[in-house]
Amino acid sequence: MRQTSLLLVLLLTGCQGLPAPDRSDTTPQSPVMAVWERYQQCLVTDEPGRLLRLVEHIEQIMLTGPEPPDWMKFWSPHVRRQPLRTAVDPRALGAACTLRAARLMAEQDRLAEARALYQRVLSRYPRQAWAYYHEQAREALASLPDEAPAVLALRNRSAP
Repeated sequence: MRQTSLLLVLLLTGCQGLPAPDRSDTTPQSPVMAVWERYQQCLVTDEPGRLLRLVEHIEQIMLTGPEPPDWMKFWSPHVRRQPLRTAVDPRALGAACTLRAARLMAEQDRLAEARALYQRVLSRYPRQAWAYYHEQAREALASLPDEAPAVLALRNRSAP
């Protein structure tokens, strides 16, 4: 009778009386947050070297979901890792950060580096899918001055 009442109480409370293990400290940080943090750093830094490292890091992060269990892979060869669904598009963050880095380089008269970053946007972000960033890069690239300014050497006429 005692065991029956204990089992009945346990079923009625739904095991809510037992302490649940704390999982908050074991949950790894989402890769989305890493991309977002790098993007936030990109918005505030003015150091060209740091900006270039941030651009590289954002572009290297691939957001994918967890690997499916082995038993699921055994059932079908079509079972694969699925992309992680997020509201943040890491490619858009990468394009925006690259454009910001290019603008900063152009402001500091580092035109070759700015030109290379604008070209990077044009080559890595196809116009069909990334028209906004593509057009910004194309217009900025067209507005950059020529590679090197003309230098005139003046000679003194009185010199032999």
